Amino acid sequence: MKLDYDLITNEINRVKPKIILFRCPDGYINLIQELSLKIESEYPVQTIVSGDPCYGTCDIFESTNKLNVDLTFQIGHSSSNKNIGKKNMMIDIHDYVDFKNVIELSVPVLSKYKKLGLSTISQYLHQLDLSKKMFEEKGFEIHIGKAHDKLLTGQIFGCRFHTAFSIRDNVEANVFLGQSRFHAIGLALATGLNTFMLDPYSLTVENIKSSADIWYKKAILRIYKALDAESFGVIIGLREGQMMFDRALQIRNHLLSQKKKAQLISLREITEDRLALFQGIDAFIQTACPRISLDGESFSKPVLSLPQAEALFELMDGRDLNEFLKKSCWL
Repeated sequence: MKLDYDLITNEINRVKPKIILFRCPDGYINLIQELSLKIESEYPVQTIVSGDPCYGTCDIFESTNKLNVDLTFQIGHSSSNKNIGKKNMMIDIHDYVDFKNVIELSVPVLSKYKKLGLSTISQYLHQLDLSKKMFEEKGFEIHIGKAHDKLLTGQIFGCRFHTAFSIRDNVEANVFLGQSRFHAIGLALATGLNTFMLDPYSLTVENIKSSADIWYKKAILRIYKALDAESFGVIIGLREGQMMFDRALQIRNHLLSQKKKAQLISLREITEDRLALFQGIDAFIQTACPRISLDGESFSKPVLSLPQAEALFELMDGRDLNEFLKKSCWL
């Protein structure tokens, strides 16, 4: 793995911070520990390593910080915008694992398809062109979705699939490069296509459709359980890039119009332990992150994401349930 150390030092020289915060997904904690010590040995700064979960480009740390941080480096998440807000910089991590062997293994599995869409997440984006070339040499027609808003070419987030969605009518199946089942399942659900996850570490090629079908059925079940609820908690996420107060207010008002009880709740971490405190509530709708509802822990009460909430309202209005996850964005 490799990160752009020069980009970090250039930003430090430009901003001249006194306090720097490093944040990253859990798997990179050891890396940023070493990085913070290296920075302190080279610059007159105080560094802090965040031990909290970091979920992506939506999980920034700026106006709510009480550490008087001058600069935050978000390590391991990429976006078309390197700088988000005034104090956050996104720093890519490039994983140079070789995809050649797993692509070779995938050829017989994918042989029934001629046109494939290629997608991945930030640490493998630099491998897209080479992977495309390898597939084309095997006789496949490869399509990669163009950059859109925060998404770079061929990139998907856990809640945004615009790049893949834009080419779904031109391809017969998706190929996801990497080992993130959440992203691969999301890609399958959002596009409605067979999606194959190519894991270069375990050298496995998996059609993720059966897992996606299970997710979808569970998501539907939670919607129907929520349909019987009389009281709802509408959760406002307190992570800065996930805070959608106006959307939460709209949902609460819609519930009230349906003669339901509805209460606004603010939470930074949406967990079973926290929700269990609200004993008078039958179901929850959270506006923070779809992953909490679709891939999160098992909740004892229905906890719906925004697409599930939209589907719930359709049922409340007497309409049929549509394919609520088959869309380019789940927010």
